[in-house]
Amino acid sequence: MNWPQPSLARRVTLALMAAFLLVWCTLIAVDYLAYRQGAQHQAMLAQLARNIVDSLPSADSGQAVAVIKATEVQYNRLRKSSTTVDVGELLFRLDQRDGPPRYASPAVGSPGILGAEPYPKKISLGSGTYWSAVQESADWRLQVLEPVIDDTLIVRLLGGELLQPLLIAFPLVLIPLWLAVRRGLLPLRRLVSRIERRDPADFTPLALNLKYAELQPLVNAFNQLLETSRQGIERERAFVQDAAHELRTPLAVVSAQAHLLAIADNRSQQAEAAQALNLAVQRASHLVHQLLTLAALEGGRPGGEQIVDLVEITRGILIAVSPTASAKGIEVALESPDQLKRLLDMPAFHSILGNLLDNALAYSPRGAMVIVGLSVEATGICLTVVDNGPGVSTPDLARLCERFFRVPGSPSSGSGLGLPIVQQAVKRMNGRLVIAPNPAGQGLAVSVWIPVAAVNPEFDQKLS
Repeated sequence: MNWPQPSLARRVTLALMAAFLLVWCTLIAVDYLAYRQGAQHQAMLAQLARNIVDSLPSADSGQAVAVIKATEVQYNRLRKSSTTVDVGELLFRLDQRDGPPRYASPAVGSPGILGAEPYPKKISLGSGTYWSAVQESADWRLQVLEPVIDDTLIVRLLGGELLQPLLIAFPLVLIPLWLAVRRGLLPLRRLVSRIERRDPADFTPLALNLKYAELQPLVNAFNQLLETSRQGIERERAFVQDAAHELRTPLAVVSAQAHLLAIADNRSQQAEAAQALNLAVQRASHLVHQLLTLAALEGGRPGGEQIVDLVEITRGILIAVSPTASAKGIEVALESPDQLKRLLDMPAFHSILGNLLDNALAYSPRGAMVIVGLSVEATGICLTVVDNGPGVSTPDLARLCERFFRVPGSPSSGSGLGLPIVQQAVKRMNGRLVIAPNPAGQGLAVSVWIPVAAVNPEFDQKLS
């Protein structure tokens, strides 16, 4: 079965119906409780008996009986005409003070007062139960009997009395409310129409003023989304253009060296061309790997968080780069605690430390020293990589995290993606990256703070 599409107007109508139903039930409950409280005393029944007995003539018993009969007929007609359900009839008994019984309603049977208590009470009469009120005057004693009405019938009576005004009020409330909702949705319809007419390539903000304060955040959020999308598309276009430009050089070298290898006349030329070809392929492979890493980090995909010993992981990365460091005569040292276990995004941490070490080894001269530090601070974990290489001028420091940027005159032929990858990895870990000159002398000092939110406090407590 296909249900109709959800509608705000239909939801408002159903909510209003539920509200009216709740009001109806609440009013029935309030009136019922008031009735039950009044029924315990039957003050109106006692007052009725008092009024009738006071109106009876003192000396003429025939006239007194006629008054009682007329009163009985009148009140029972009023009871029947006031409701559509049968609530029973009032019954009367009249006795003369210090004399014989004078009158009893036909349904009562034999005359005579049943229960002489003057206050209202319940008595059984035949198959029914009645409220009894007895009042006396100087000449007469009168008993008025009112049937005890069942609770279910009381609820039906109260519900019927309340239902009619509620049914009249419902459309009077619904129509203005429906008009208000329909008119209130007109700005949203204009917004939808404006979006449908826009060109897919148009990322300019929506120039639409929704007068309702509740709808203003919607337009602001949509305009912010447009701006974010525009920046993302421009960034991807620039990335593709830069990547194509950067890949053109190694691919051209690969093509040239492959051609030289094919036409080489002797083994010496073939070996030289093969070595150059291998270097060009390695450079292209490294560039592609860097591009894929950067794209994965910018995609915002969650990393593989796990509890690891950062000191052990860092040592493993240092061992992996030790052949390159030894070949250049660079000493790499680690300053850290003996153990540092944390819950961390390990792929992002690998990208940070790996690229920082690659940069330090690539740009540091022979005989230099690279110091890697791990420490725990109040705001989290701090990773530092400090070298005593040639360093970077102050104007170029601000551009080190730009894609494909390489310091002019640099002896290394890197891809210019190492620090941008580090920046994206730090961003994914909600950390902070600072690149500054080496405070101890020549070179660079790169510091990465990983926030304490990445640490598992329960695990730290077990270690301590």
